[in-house]
Amino acid sequence: MAKEQCVFMDTNVFTGIVEDIRGAAADCVLPDSSLNSLNAWEGTGVGETIIDLIKEIHKTSDLYRTEASEALPSALNTLRDSLIAVDEELSNSLTVEKIPGGDRIEQKR
Repeated sequence: MAKEQCVFMDTNVFTGIVEDIRGAAADCVLPDSSLNSLNAWEGTGVGETIIDLIKEIHKTSDLYRTEASEALPSALNTLRDSLIAVDEELSNSLTVEKIPGGDRIEQKR
C-alpha cells in the first residue's frame, strides 16, 4: 500500500488555534508583587543576587510573552498562508481528463 505524504489542514481551525495561542500568551503576566517586596532582601549577602534574578525573570517574562503572543502567531499565520499558496499552485498545475474507465490526472508541464 502506498504511503500518503500529504498535509491536510482546516485553515479555520488552524487560525483559531493560533489566535488561542496569541490570547493565552498575552494573558501570561508575571505579577509585579514580587518586585514590590524586594526591599526585604536588601542588606543580606544573597539579597543582591536574588534581587537581580527576580528583575531578570520579569524582564525575560515580558520578552517571552511578547514573542509568544506576537512573533509566534505571525510566523504560524505565514506558514498557513504559504501552505495555502502551495496548495493553490499544485491544484492549478493539474488537469483531469475524462477517459473511458476512470479519471486520469496529469501534471501540467
